[in-house]
Amino acid sequence: MLRLRNLIAVCLVSTLLAACASNSGGLSTRDDDKRYINASLGGVNHTGQYLYEFSVNGQFGGNASKYGGGNAGVCCVRLPRVWRPGLTVDIQYDLLINDGKDDNWKTKKGVPVEPYTEPGDVYVHFFPNDEIRVVVSNPGPRSTLHPIPYPTRPYDPTGDKRQ
Repeated sequence: MLRLRNLIAVCLVSTLLAACASNSGGLSTRDDDKRYINASLGGVNHTGQYLYEFSVNGQFGGNASKYGGGNAGVCCVRLPRVWRPGLTVDIQYDLLINDGKDDNWKTKKGVPVEPYTEPGDVYVHFFPNDEIRVVVSNPGPRSTLHPIPYPTRPYDPTGDKRQ
């Protein structure tokens, strides 16, 4: 019985790894075409709403707390190795509303990718009023070298930590 469970576990892991390496939707973890990079995704939330989930060109990007986010840790979205004018991505995201009780799914098509001079990770910055900026950067969002400053939590004179 234990051998059967181990065999099933190995099959499941193999299937997951094969799915990651597949070329679904034009995205791939393999880089056979040197004109493109396969970049990891990270979200940075500059709003007071929890970012439950987001995707870039259909690839899952993760989540981010209110006024937070982290390094890119989700693989992958395919981008040109060299930035070109008119480069855009499609973003789908869910910023929870009503203290996290309700989903608020939105889609933005054709979001410009800001110019980059070298390959890096893709960071999607979510701002109030559904403004989204997409940058490619090697330094993570907490670095002073990142193109967009890390979000700061607004001052609350009441001391309410739930913002």
